[in-house]
Amino acid sequence: MAISGRAAACAALVFPSPATTTTPTLPSTVSVNPRARHRSKATPAGVAAAPHASGGAVLERPAFDQSQLDALPVAEEGGDPGRLKDGRRSGSGDSYKVLLVDDVRHTEQHVEKALPQVVPSITAEAARQLFHESRLKGVAVVIVAVKEHAEFYAQMMVRQGLRSAIEPESDLAS
Repeated sequence: MAISGRAAACAALVFPSPATTTTPTLPSTVSVNPRARHRSKATPAGVAAAPHASGGAVLERPAFDQSQLDALPVAEEGGDPGRLKDGRRSGSGDSYKVLLVDDVRHTEQHVEKALPQVVPSITAEAARQLFHESRLKGVAVVIVAVKEHAEFYAQMMVRQGLRSAIEPESDLAS
């Protein structure tokens, strides 16, 4: 069986072992990409290169100075700003009122059961008071929250069978 010229050239290749650090000479029949062979072996300043078993180099992680970073502001947890003692809001101005809209299908027992499930800060007694307020005035303010939370509460109230709406809380009306 005859061996082709390419197969003979491959058989003549000498692969370096981990103990060998010299560059093997290649037969003249094997072509090597000159760019790949003559790449710069210099490493960037401050980065050490360690020899690797495959003949390449492994870059070491550069030292990082933490003092280069600016001090980042500490993020506050929670997105729902709370009320201050004097009734003002402590947070951004995008507060929305979640409203319980009066509906003939609402019963006192249903509102008393559903509202505390939707809004954990509402007790059964507060839910009854909100039910009666919505009957008298047409709507009752359940909670004031940021827009995303207000939308969530309103959707959950609808899923529980309660009519709800949200509207921006304006400081002009108070």
